[in-house]
Amino acid sequence: MYEQPATALTPALIVYIIDASESMKGACGSTTKIALVNRALRDVLKDMVRRSFRDGIPQQRYHIAIYAYASRVVDVTSGVRDLASVLEVGIPEVTAGGETDTSAAFAAAELLLQRHLTQYQRCPAPLVCHLTDGKFTTADPTPIIRRIQAMQVPDGNVLVENIFVANNMLRNPVADWAPWGGVKRAKDLADEYAQFFFDRSSPLPESYRINVNNYGYALEPGA
Repeated sequence: MYEQPATALTPALIVYIIDASESMKGACGSTTKIALVNRALRDVLKDMVRRSFRDGIPQQRYHIAIYAYASRVVDVTSGVRDLASVLEVGIPEVTAGGETDTSAAFAAAELLLQRHLTQYQRCPAPLVCHLTDGKFTTADPTPIIRRIQAMQVPDGNVLVENIFVANNMLRNPVADWAPWGGVKRAKDLADEYAQFFFDRSSPLPESYRINVNNYGYALEPGA
């Protein structure tokens, strides 16, 4: 499970869901939450470009969809696009404002997966990456998240990753991230919304954990 690499013949589908509500204008470190998310998205897409080269030739290893949401959901990429198409248009800059309809955003991702999952049967299990400060103001997104996690391809079930953007989220502050073992229990987190989304995140596949640790980290099994 979760062993299929992303290649030009078996591209990885990654669906980004970005919280662009009013609360994302709040401070996070020396910047704002939404600015931090925009920077992270740019860095990730640039890293995908680097990973896409083989023998100096770019390969279409990644397919991307991006949704931004507040009071309504915006399909930033107009559906699934290969990485080159996204970069040709330009890496989007998301602005914040409005309510937080997290449920609608996951519903949009669910619909996209329902439409396209048959195209990725030989590919890595798709990943839905949700970046948020967690404070949703409408319906509970749990039922939709669980339905997404129940979708599967031969490589494994669709993965849902929730990246929580806020200050002081860990009960035990970390001075050095390299030896840190990762979050293994919801109670390791200091915020109720962070705990909520931790419980609705997919377990980190072992192959992913090993890959992360190859970059000098020490995430433990079950993190």
